[in-house]
Amino acid sequence: MSVDSDNVLRHWGEHRQQPHRGLPRWIWWATGALAVAAVGLVISLSERSVPWRAPSGAPRFVSCTYGGRVDGWCANLRVAADPSKPHGRTISLRVAVVPATKRPAAGALFYLEGGPGGAATASTVSVNAFFAAVGRNRDLVMVDQRGVGGSSRLSCPDAYERGAGAGALTAYLRQCLAGFDANPRLYTTSVAAADLEAVRHTLGYGKVDLYGGSYGATLAQAYVRRYPGSVRTVVLDGASLPDVRIFDVSARNAERALRVELARCAAAPACRRAYPDTRRQLNELLARPRRFVALPTGKVVLRPNDIAWTVEWLSETAENAAIIPYAVKEAAHGDYTMLASAHAQLGGSNLDPPARLVPFWSILCSEPWAAFDVGPTVRAGRGSYLAEAALARARLFRRACRAVPKGRVQPDVGDPVRVSVLLLAGGADPLDPAANLRGWRRVFPHGRLVVVPGAGHGTIEYACVQKLIARFVAHGGPAGLNPACARHVWLPPFAIG
Repeated sequence: MSVDSDNVLRHWGEHRQQPHRGLPRWIWWATGALAVAAVGLVISLSERSVPWRAPSGAPRFVSCTYGGRVDGWCANLRVAADPSKPHGRTISLRVAVVPATKRPAAGALFYLEGGPGGAATASTVSVNAFFAAVGRNRDLVMVDQRGVGGSSRLSCPDAYERGAGAGALTAYLRQCLAGFDANPRLYTTSVAAADLEAVRHTLGYGKVDLYGGSYGATLAQAYVRRYPGSVRTVVLDGASLPDVRIFDVSARNAERALRVELARCAAAPACRRAYPDTRRQLNELLARPRRFVALPTGKVVLRPNDIAWTVEWLSETAENAAIIPYAVKEAAHGDYTMLASAHAQLGGSNLDPPARLVPFWSILCSEPWAAFDVGPTVRAGRGSYLAEAALARARLFRRACRAVPKGRVQPDVGDPVRVSVLLLAGGADPLDPAANLRGWRRVFPHGRLVVVPGAGHGTIEYACVQKLIARFVAHGGPAGLNPACARHVWLPPFAIG
């Protein structure tokens, strides 16, 4: 079987059975099924005859169109650069609102983007689709986090390449941060939560509903802990509790997710016959020296750690995970085209756009959940295909973070949160699996956990999950929620070569 690897990776999800799935998901770093963050954005500032107004009546919004087909209302709001100095210097936050279909609106759902570094307004098209049922009665509000997207963006130049070493990255960050007339200590999750509260207050909403995916779930937890009186319900999709150091355990979680996918392959006779030795073949690839692979777009260098990260990235969605056995087998037999194509889409030798943003580094270098500790990384990674790659990352970040001033961070642990919370986890999530939510009942006594078997990082694209969220928000809690449909979501078949 001849496979066009670029085409498979880019369009794999288009051949899924509808209507079981919706549009591509929201995670910023992915393509294919994870391409939502890269949705094209066209904003028209022509005012309409009947402008939408926030419950407070201010500020003045102008009409905007996203993706050429979703109409909303946009504004740039001024907030204090330093929340502790409300009368000092200000910065601008980009806010987009898709008004509820029924007026007056019953309230608002704030959509919090993943990352750190994803711009919420860039996902307006997908938010409008995923939350269509919620949007009948509630405004859908998207706020670009400070330093990101249209909110006083702080971006370093694209002058650093992966693999250049910790010294080069440290120097790159020092030079970048020195060029900004801004305090990098004020671009953390804690400060972003204060920004959301300022936006809520300015727009005049009472208690709001929150949806946070991936890093957005981290921001949602920070917000509800600081401002519980401002929150009606919370949906955490692809989340970890804030006391879990996700990078220290990332290799173990990646191994677990891969084994779930390979077990699914083994349960399908055709896949089992085609790929009986995927895990062993992956070990062989990781023991080989680097390879240079010629693609139509240029030459790609694949080091063992590059291969490991590429497999981890592919495992973040069920669609791309279905390609892993084929890609590994082909590489084991000498054809690295599929893995090289995936690596190039992951970012290749360049830093991802979010990784060039000041908030990305301020958050990862300051917050306890993002600690990069060598000892725990080694212990948790034993036996994992990602062990060496995760260890190299820990060493890289620990040194690079010396160039980044420690940001303003408030503790995210304490008394139980007395707000209704719906926790959603993918059964094959390599980043934030259900294991990272262990003890959630103590933290969220009014919560409900729903695990979607076989799903990867983030579950909002499943129609079943969209219905569960709509019901949860409509009823203001998990009472009467029946998650049975989550056990029967459609998963793509494995590519057989």
